[in-house]
Amino acid sequence: MTKSHQTTDVAIIGAGFAGLGVAIELLRQGLKNFVIFEGEEGVGGSWRTNTYPGCACDVPSHLYSYSFEPNPNWPQAYSRQEDILHYIEHCADKYGVKPYIRFHTRVTDASFDAASGRWMVSSDDGQVTAARVLVPATGALSHPKYPDIPGMDSFQGMAVHAARWNADLDLRGKRVGVIGSGASAIQVVPNIAAEVADLKVFQRTPSWVLPKHNRSFSAQEQQRWRQHPWMQKAQRFGLYWTMESALPAIMWYPPLLGIGEWLHKRALHQHIRDPQLRRQLTPDYQVGCKRTLVSDDWFPAFARPNVHLVTDGISAITAHGLTTSDGQEHALDVIIYCTGYDIGAPAYPFAIHGLQGQSLTDYWAGQPKAYYGMNVSDFPNMLLIMGPNSGPGHTSVLIYQEAQYHYIAQYTKTLLRRKLRYLNVKKAVVDEQYQNFQQRMRHSSWLSGCQSWYLNADGSNSTMWPGFSFEYVLRTRMMKMSAYEAVG
Repeated sequence: MTKSHQTTDVAIIGAGFAGLGVAIELLRQGLKNFVIFEGEEGVGGSWRTNTYPGCACDVPSHLYSYSFEPNPNWPQAYSRQEDILHYIEHCADKYGVKPYIRFHTRVTDASFDAASGRWMVSSDDGQVTAARVLVPATGALSHPKYPDIPGMDSFQGMAVHAARWNADLDLRGKRVGVIGSGASAIQVVPNIAAEVADLKVFQRTPSWVLPKHNRSFSAQEQQRWRQHPWMQKAQRFGLYWTMESALPAIMWYPPLLGIGEWLHKRALHQHIRDPQLRRQLTPDYQVGCKRTLVSDDWFPAFARPNVHLVTDGISAITAHGLTTSDGQEHALDVIIYCTGYDIGAPAYPFAIHGLQGQSLTDYWAGQPKAYYGMNVSDFPNMLLIMGPNSGPGHTSVLIYQEAQYHYIAQYTKTLLRRKLRYLNVKKAVVDEQYQNFQQRMRHSSWLSGCQSWYLNADGSNSTMWPGFSFEYVLRTRMMKMSAYEAVG
């Protein structure tokens, strides 16, 4: 029989950007009784586990960092995985968070006990931690998703998912098939094209791809930012408003999306001469309906003689490759799955049970809802990071996360100061807000008719925040106690 390992005010699950950010804010507000559960050996989250070739961020470095910890040493305008991981490790050390982390410890279950007003958090070391507040910060894009293709287990070559890269995989001189053409594929393909003998990219749906305009920062620029931090803050400010200005096109003025189409087609014509290949690499849906990608080297990769685009559907995987719907057999030595992540409801690697013992998965029933993406009715004292309808379609997730860090600290202090057992957001409040969000998005690109991971099975959107990021920050600045049932 397990015994409670400890009692704590806050249990944070995950030591990536989100979990560390919450911990740093708790410390800044004088809340030191918390613990972070982390299944890996170090901090970083997805930026530790994702090591595929070309892994990098598609948000500018100055915006993809904490506002309170600017980094003058970014080597590029868009940072690589190893540089982001180094930054996260730096932040964990600087703000003294590591002593609060239980590494190599995975949460297996979290259940709310109404009598005590505590979350009972079970971990794989056989221990149970009782926490007043639960903060799942595991990230939505962290669990690899595999396609449902007959014969996947029969392949005798090497198969790997981009999100779980094998560092020992040698691609030199190999015949490689990449399944998928989304965010990870547009980084993997250009970075392996030169070393493989033959590369086939199996595409189901093309993506809109805008120029990234990546560049290296000079030593002089880095020195200037170190000496004059306000200059870097000014650059961040400019980037923020540039990216914020993209939202009106996505939300309210679709004709403006023509600018994105033009940029995609201009780059395509610069690098691809074959008219048929150009058509195959151009979507037939509205810009923004699916995730818009940025890259400077995706189209040039297809100009290489050893890189081929295959648009016929995959019918089966065989011992020596795969077959497509046109009956053609493609001999392969390596299959790389660039098929994204499972963002099902919910995308947490452990069970969560609320007031009535119901699991969060069953409670949501395919339509996730949360008050400002954080509070779920009947799951009191739980605050999600980047939960339903808090995802940005145009800017850095850290803008939203930092607002959530502050809210979590405010919520925790309120709970402790008033000596409450729990605060339960009212279901009517959550439902009304959700309907308002759907109404606001009805003319947006996200609901313009394509199939995307933004949408639920019923066509509703539980993913995106339907407005400017500064609106989210302002709306979550103060807790509205009338939205909650307070139980003492």
